[in-house]
Amino acid sequence: MTSQSNITFSVDMSGQTFTQAYISGSFNSWSGDSNPLTDMGGGIWEVTLPIADGEHEYKFTYDNWTGQDTFTQGDVCTITNYGNTNRRLVVSGADQVLATAPFNGCAEATDGIDPNHNVTFSVDMNGYGGTLGTVYINGEWNGWCGACNALTDLGGGIWGVTLPLDEKAFQFKFTVDGWNDQETFNPGDLQTSTDGTFTNRYIKVDGDKNVSYVWNQPQVLGINEFSTVNYKVFPNPTQNVWTLQTNNQNIIKIDLYDMLGKLVLTISPNTNEVNIDASSLVKGLYFARISNNNGVNTVKLIKN
Repeated sequence: MTSQSNITFSVDMSGQTFTQAYISGSFNSWSGDSNPLTDMGGGIWEVTLPIADGEHEYKFTYDNWTGQDTFTQGDVCTITNYGNTNRRLVVSGADQVLATAPFNGCAEATDGIDPNHNVTFSVDMNGYGGTLGTVYINGEWNGWCGACNALTDLGGGIWGVTLPLDEKAFQFKFTVDGWNDQETFNPGDLQTSTDGTFTNRYIKVDGDKNVSYVWNQPQVLGINEFSTVNYKVFPNPTQNVWTLQTNNQNIIKIDLYDMLGKLVLTISPNTNEVNIDASSLVKGLYFARISNNNGVNTVKLIKN
């Protein structure tokens, strides 16, 4: 049975002339009248729905498709597949209350301004089977130029780069030695966008973030972004042991995942400093999901 989470959607319909607002999407076969919203007053309409875990596309509509959201490709809250640009939703095992969005617009937008955000990309190249010179990242922000954005070899098969990107949704992929080799994906792979000819990775740039990938592997929902707030990790990369510290509270639990989302280690230290044994792990990129009394953070770890 597919896991479901309760998702609360809301939209500001101010300025629209209509009778009833709806939500139409991949989760209801794009029905024009299956999921009506409730008028909350002040132009705000809202509904809470049980949505299956995974990626979904949707729009706010009214009066059974008499009117619908319209977007431009690249709008930060959207994804474009086969020429259709819709809102995008990722459900990964937790209830969500989404920010109220304007009809025809994104909740993330800032008065029409596209601020830059620093995005750190890293890719695990350990599974690459060819001769590896330099790894590049190519996407809509650099016109798929080939050799404009080179990554740095960080050791342990991990390559990385930090780029200032506009607040938009982008397609991209990793390549080797310009366009000598490139990643390939299938339509429908997680975190990808398809234009009918090419299927590329997808990223929503709505703030500073760190995102990590494995060469030629679709992304794993729920572990691609991480924060190291309040945590210190050393040495990182390591061959044997990572030491993780926090000064303000005890670490209750650590779940260690590889880049494919497989749980490889669980410990419950209940201290503010813990050693994580990496000696038996294969080299590559890992994520430590750290639980404390204030919630959960995820820290990127590299094994050489």
